[in-house]
Amino acid sequence: MKRIFTGIAVGVIAVVVFVATTGSLSFSWPWDVVPDFNEVEVELTLPTEARIVNIEPIMLDCRARVHAEVPVSGTREHNLLGQVYRTDTLNMLAIGDVDTCVDGGAARVLRRTDGTTEIVIPGQSIKFVRPRVNTVETAASVAVSKGLLGKVTDVFPWVSDDLGLTPTAYAYSQNVIGSSSCMQTAYTITEGLITDAYRQQFLDQGADPATLTVRIDGEPTFDDPAPLYMGEGVQMSVGGGSVSCIASDTVG
Repeated sequence: MKRIFTGIAVGVIAVVVFVATTGSLSFSWPWDVVPDFNEVEVELTLPTEARIVNIEPIMLDCRARVHAEVPVSGTREHNLLGQVYRTDTLNMLAIGDVDTCVDGGAARVLRRTDGTTEIVIPGQSIKFVRPRVNTVETAASVAVSKGLLGKVTDVFPWVSDDLGLTPTAYAYSQNVIGSSSCMQTAYTITEGLITDAYRQQFLDQGADPATLTVRIDGEPTFDDPAPLYMGEGVQMSVGGGSVSCIASDTVG
């Protein structure tokens, strides 16, 4: 019996030595075993509330508000297999305004030895800012027509019944009000209002009107806004070919 146990022990030792030398078997403690995760799911919820994304300082002294009326005509063509089968139309009178401002601190005060004072306003410091369309006043004039064929084809699933003309017309009108053409027209009106406003400001401070002059040196830069992408088949134009700009009676 003793020889049997001795043979078994020798056999076990031989197996252990074989496994240890060949590395064919490995041992791990239960607490060393970590499960393998192949997939990790992460769910993110993004905020959907309105947010203020930027604040920038401005140094503008606004002197006049220019009111504008823009008669807008618009069309949207629907195409099928390269052929126009329907045309939607829009007409409206866009009512809006733009402010004429001067960069703060740009005006120079020249006090001469003869006792006179001259206020010089650099033309480049005059800016036309915040062109906008009054949506409430304009809404009453908006007229959109799909035509008889448009009403019929709206029932087909491949035809979009979202004209998209009204918001495009508002954006187009705002670009027209802020255009260089309209601003040049506005400047001929507001140039005198700007000089009068500065003159009155210094008179209120006690300046002698007989010795005070106000002059604009040069002209503003009349920039055009960025081009507006209106989408496929959409065209906009000023119906009467002109924009009517009138300076507000309120100055400052």
